[in-house]
Amino acid sequence: MSHHFDSAAGRAGGRINPCDLSAFPGAPGTTALILTVNPDAGRSSPPTFRPGALDEFVVACDGGATEDIAFGVTFTEPGGAGQQQVRVLRAHGPAAREGTAGTLLGQDPTGEVFSLTGGALAWAGLAADPFTADGTAITQFNQALNQGRYIPEVFTAAPGNAFAGREVTAIARQLPGAAPGSTQTGLWARISLDSHVRPRQVHRIGQAMFRPLFFNPPDSEEQVDTLNAAPPAAGLDTYSGRVRRIAKTAARLAGLPDPDDHAARVVAAFLPDVLTYRPGQPAGFHPGDGNGRALGDNAFDIAVAVLAGSALGNASAPRHATPAFPYLSAPQPADLPPLADYFRSPQPPAQ
Repeated sequence: MSHHFDSAAGRAGGRINPCDLSAFPGAPGTTALILTVNPDAGRSSPPTFRPGALDEFVVACDGGATEDIAFGVTFTEPGGAGQQQVRVLRAHGPAAREGTAGTLLGQDPTGEVFSLTGGALAWAGLAADPFTADGTAITQFNQALNQGRYIPEVFTAAPGNAFAGREVTAIARQLPGAAPGSTQTGLWARISLDSHVRPRQVHRIGQAMFRPLFFNPPDSEEQVDTLNAAPPAAGLDTYSGRVRRIAKTAARLAGLPDPDDHAARVVAAFLPDVLTYRPGQPAGFHPGDGNGRALGDNAFDIAVAVLAGSALGNASAPRHATPAFPYLSAPQPADLPPLADYFRSPQPPAQ
């Protein structure tokens, strides 16, 4: 719902579908970066990482949207016990922009914390999904906006959580020092697949809830595929009109005093689609003026409030970070049907 099953490609193969991106201070003097992938891992798709894919944390050192550094992660085929070999790489400048692999920093099996060149730590494995969202409420709210209706009452005091009891695969890095870059960095993640010439980007994630709020199926499938394949720098020119139209509709229906001004502020908050992070400062997600995103930030409610101009959402409290790296909660298996089945159907996700 942040980016879970947000495209046809993601629904067909969850292992190339990024879910959420977090950036926050880790252990004293460090920055933690976490990318969750593969929504409902183990039910809707295998509980492993996609061999042949390149999963990357991308950094714009000046706080913009042009790649300066890319930390890439690749995986081998699973062995007999399901473990995969993890390789972590770093690319700079043109190599970061082109999605080429870069210099090897370290490698180890999934499920193990291991050290990298330069004093960083890495981990990749299965974890409880830290994201929470009332999937039914946001689906109904979006459908009503498209029909010219405003129904904030769908966000009730007893919200559902479409992701309770679900797992994801996750990649975590802990960087020594504050973070690469200057006093402010732009962060996003992307997933690319091997091709004959160079890796082909198939998915990208920056801010939470950008796609669920502004790209609602079924009429947006082609636009989402184009969005996922492009760098975030192209997004302001390409998608500002769409974001402005939806935000202005929400403001007008909600009776806000200046819908045009509200729409302009929403565009500035969500575009370009990068997560802004000021190293060394407390993390707190808020499109437009927040700082990174902590695991316990209620991104669902916060993003809905930015679009609507007032607090509407009431999602269940997200999981907070655990005390030690990689900061994610362990899987807690539950007897649940595959979540992808609900996203493939015309019905909203079951709660």
